[in-house]
Amino acid sequence: MSQFITLNTIIGNGKSYQVPIYQRDYSWDKDDWEDLWNDIAEIPNDKTHYLGYLVLQPLQEGEESFWIIDGQQRLTTLSILILAVTAVLKKWAQEGVNTEDNTIRYEKITERYLGNYSLSKLNLDPKLKLNRNNDDYYKSWLLNLRQPTTLSKLKPSQRLLQKAFNYFYNEIEIKFRDNKSGANVADFLEKIVGNGIVFTQIIVNNDLDAFKVFETLNARGVKLSTADLLKNYLFKLTHQLGEIDLNEAERRWQNITNTIQANDLTTFIRHFWNSKYRLERQPTLFKAIKREINSAENAFKFLNDLEEISVYYTAFNNPNDELWDNEEKKSLKVLTLLNVSTCYSLMISALKNLPRDSFKILLKELAVITFRYNISDLNPNEAERIFSKVANDIYSKSILTVKDAVLALKGIYVIDDNFEQVFSTISINTRRKKELVKYILVKIENQIASTDLQPEEAVATIEHILPENPGSVWEDFFAIDVQEDFMYRIGNYGLLEASINNKLDNNMPFNEKREKYKNSNYKLCNEYCNYEIFTPKEISLRQGRMAKIAKSIWKSSYISM
Repeated sequence: MSQFITLNTIIGNGKSYQVPIYQRDYSWDKDDWEDLWNDIAEIPNDKTHYLGYLVLQPLQEGEESFWIIDGQQRLTTLSILILAVTAVLKKWAQEGVNTEDNTIRYEKITERYLGNYSLSKLNLDPKLKLNRNNDDYYKSWLLNLRQPTTLSKLKPSQRLLQKAFNYFYNEIEIKFRDNKSGANVADFLEKIVGNGIVFTQIIVNNDLDAFKVFETLNARGVKLSTADLLKNYLFKLTHQLGEIDLNEAERRWQNITNTIQANDLTTFIRHFWNSKYRLERQPTLFKAIKREINSAENAFKFLNDLEEISVYYTAFNNPNDELWDNEEKKSLKVLTLLNVSTCYSLMISALKNLPRDSFKILLKELAVITFRYNISDLNPNEAERIFSKVANDIYSKSILTVKDAVLALKGIYVIDDNFEQVFSTISINTRRKKELVKYILVKIENQIASTDLQPEEAVATIEHILPENPGSVWEDFFAIDVQEDFMYRIGNYGLLEASINNKLDNNMPFNEKREKYKNSNYKLCNEYCNYEIFTPKEISLRQGRMAKIAKSIWKSSYISM
């Protein structure tokens, strides 16, 4: 159920809210506070300011207390702003500015928005409870309007809480310094902030409903982290064993996130999951995890496995990592050039369940299979389905050898005839994929010249026989309207020493270029450009020759098709 709702209705109505203890700490900074304050300043003109979605889950059915599934940063900041209002009123009262009325206003605002006083009025039962790293500071210091001796001794998130309070306190003092009217301050809070700030409130009944809401909001462009929801679920399970176990779960999760860093955490979890279980896409991942991981013991096992494999997973994208030997590095460089991750579930399973030598061989085969598949521009979802199936079979011991694993991938191995046909017409733009083009050319050069150049070490430059910006001398051979169709064809490329390439220009005709090519040590130019003229026909002929070589280079050692 969703509805538009004002801040007054949310926290001015007797309800209470709790940030799950395992959610992230307060993280808003000055840029966020300034944006909020400036937006509030526009409310008299705009009437309202929309502050997004607020996703809540009842602590127990029928209660007026809610977990904040999404929106804790915003609600916390608004509560701090209200605290700053009460601090200003309390200061004025102490300074003798309309003391009685401002004291009443301070107390009324506190009870309406922040919490209920004890009978002695010495303690406050807060309406908002933060996570365990922030709640003590919020209750002991901010709610009691106490200032710490120094900010440097505080935890980073506590420091942000205090700085947020200081920021709003200063802004409110500036706003009302020329007219210290408690009534105006109260009106500002109730009518502008309280009635002007609007949320879309969504009430969910359980974690799975919350996940579905997150997916819907993501589809609408609202950035919400499904990884955070997965983390919260795992922490909720481990917390059942006690505080010590929750601390350990947090430590392991932090290790995982520190290791994954630039990688998408949810994608990593999905790849790991698909290495052991039936393939899940992101929309069904959380449901699948909840189905299998339903106890604290299972949650710890899951976290242990994630932590262990995260080091290798990150290294999948870093072929030069010390984890890999020279042969593994070569294969991983191909996958990186192709920007392929669909096979990661299989790589995880093979790494964990097969001997390292078998993993190395499988990795080499994956480089071949994915190269053929990607060059053919086939559906990656189908490839991922098969990769996951083979990964599951390795995990369950249905597949024990690298040969059987490769043969199980036969369904996505592009057969020779199809690969040759695709390769003979493919175009790859060097402006976007220069390293991939160079890799292909070096591999072909090695085959025809019996050399062993490494693509990343080769000093050769990529030569466009038909230049990228051809001069008018080329128009007799390539009409202007077809030049772009051929300049990025594989058959238009060669390898050339920089010293030779630097002497060529866009207005040099092919016959003059050909003479320069004869001085090159690279056969792709000095032998594979031995034409009288160079037209679309020659590009096609040349690329056809290269395609026949390509199918012998990128060829499985186990699959014959």
